[in-house]
Amino acid sequence: MKVGEILTFKDIMNDNSLPPEPIIKDGILLDKTILAVIGPAKTKKTYISMNFANAIASGGSFAGFEASGTNKVMYLCAEGGYFPNRDRIKIIAKDLDDEMLNSIIFPDYVNLTINNPEDYLLLKDLIREHKPRVLIIDPFIRFHDVDENASNSISGIFKLFRELIEMFSISIILVHHAGKDPSRGGRGSSVITGEYDSAIYLTKKADCTKLGFDMRHVETPDNRYIIFNSETLTFECTESSSDPVFEYIENNGSINQTELIKYWVQSDTYSQSHAYRIVNKAVSDGLVKLDDGYLHIEDIDEEDTV
Repeated sequence: MKVGEILTFKDIMNDNSLPPEPIIKDGILLDKTILAVIGPAKTKKTYISMNFANAIASGGSFAGFEASGTNKVMYLCAEGGYFPNRDRIKIIAKDLDDEMLNSIIFPDYVNLTINNPEDYLLLKDLIREHKPRVLIIDPFIRFHDVDENASNSISGIFKLFRELIEMFSISIILVHHAGKDPSRGGRGSSVITGEYDSAIYLTKKADCTKLGFDMRHVETPDNRYIIFNSETLTFECTESSSDPVFEYIENNGSINQTELIKYWVQSDTYSQSHAYRIVNKAVSDGLVKLDDGYLHIEDIDEEDTV
């Protein structure tokens, strides 16, 4: 498909049809758009994506994300291997009924290079056959062989994504690694940042994960903090963001415990005894670390093989 239906401004002014419901509410994933899930290694990007697949297929929710209705998903995972992924899926999807389970397509092996014409035709055949509403590509780097820093090459890959979106009326969730400096976003060309419609940036903080958002079509949500449940392999919201110690360090950086308490007392925020209780609770809850008198948020590398 090269060009869609030809309309005039008058046609558009007279169009009062309702837009499709968002696939994930709050504009996280809209109809016929690209959502990028971006984070460093070991931030459990694949687990988050599997949770998205579950929610989309079941009309369910997790960690504050809520799906609108039930939709078919095709999950192309090129990492982890079949049996590790099988074991994860058996835990994550154990509460889905047969109809929902059949709504998530998960090939046991994927080796597709989208910029290869033969592989691209195969991908189109897969989408045409199974008719998903959402295509998950995990991770982006395994589905092309171009230089990620070459803007022209990356632009060509996203042109193929947009063609798939228009041809099959799908949305795409793209799992992508952060660069060496995670604060600068995803790895590779800035074209990637320019091409997605929405993004979730994952950062490991102490015992929780910070989610930052970037939205192109709706108001950008506030940061969210979630905790991984190692028994259910799902994510749950945490109140870390409302903890005053965590919040102060998140915004201002590491600080000496005595200086923070002094600041709160002098600003009439808390009494000295209450300030000490708040700090002790934040440390005992694992939200912040206390080393040599300094409070800080420690990035923890947890095992995450996918």
